[in-house]
Amino acid sequence: MTGSCPLLWCAGPLAVYVLYKLSSKCNFILKIAYLYTTHMLMACVVSVLCLPRPRHPDNGLLAVKIMKPVNDLLGIQWTIEGLELLDTEESAVVVMNHQSSVDLLALFELWPHLKKVAPIAKKQILYAGPFGLACYLLGCVFIDRKSPTSREDVITAGVEAKSNGTKLLIFPEGTRNGKKGLSLLPFKKGAFHVALDTKMPILPIVVSEYNFLDSQKMIFTPGHGTIKVLPRIDTSGYNKENINDLVELTRSRMLETLKEISQPNPTHSSQPSSSSSSLSAHSFGDHSCLSDKKDS
Repeated sequence: MTGSCPLLWCAGPLAVYVLYKLSSKCNFILKIAYLYTTHMLMACVVSVLCLPRPRHPDNGLLAVKIMKPVNDLLGIQWTIEGLELLDTEESAVVVMNHQSSVDLLALFELWPHLKKVAPIAKKQILYAGPFGLACYLLGCVFIDRKSPTSREDVITAGVEAKSNGTKLLIFPEGTRNGKKGLSLLPFKKGAFHVALDTKMPILPIVVSEYNFLDSQKMIFTPGHGTIKVLPRIDTSGYNKENINDLVELTRSRMLETLKEISQPNPTHSSQPSSSSSSLSAHSFGDHSCLSDKKDS
């Protein structure tokens, strides 16, 4: 009986490995588990290192360095276009499309180029254990969507961002849009109210559709994502009366870019590729939702 223990210890990991290779659903679940576990654990490390200087702009750069080797194992390669448009210290309201928690990895790719950035996040994330603490220390602005002062809180964050040259990042779709078909959900107006009230430009950033991810079929293969920075949109010619024009202009430019940079969805096999040992993931659910609330 004693001699069989080593065999049992080996059989467990071997069985998991075989399932990982042969079962797309098991592969998918394991990758989700990897993403949740590693990001929660690394959030502990980030929190400890950032505690001496909470919410310092360089904390984000430190987190990027720590998370890069972890994220590289996800098997996603990134290309960023339009980086020259970020070569400025000017503040702006950054609007970005929101597909899944993979957007968090895209944000880590962008962070060193954005320099000073403050993502808007719903307040519940603050209580998500080490992950919430790390987000706070990195400079996230938490908004209670149910609070009657939520709009004023976002405006206050915008005023502060403008005063110190920070870029305020908001997902204007308001929730994840994991549907295929190169589409964007209707934009909420919160980000645009902030831009008008603080006289900051809109800075659209588009992430290509994740053709390597299909949450409906529970398939997530290694793949490539493109991030494109668009020219800033001057808001000086807009006001609250024609804010819909500003929203539509921004959305139309982002939708056109989404179609331009996205690759056709490959035909996924029901089995994961045996040629790659890379890990990927599905979604953090609402824990990664950096979205705005207001629709008017």
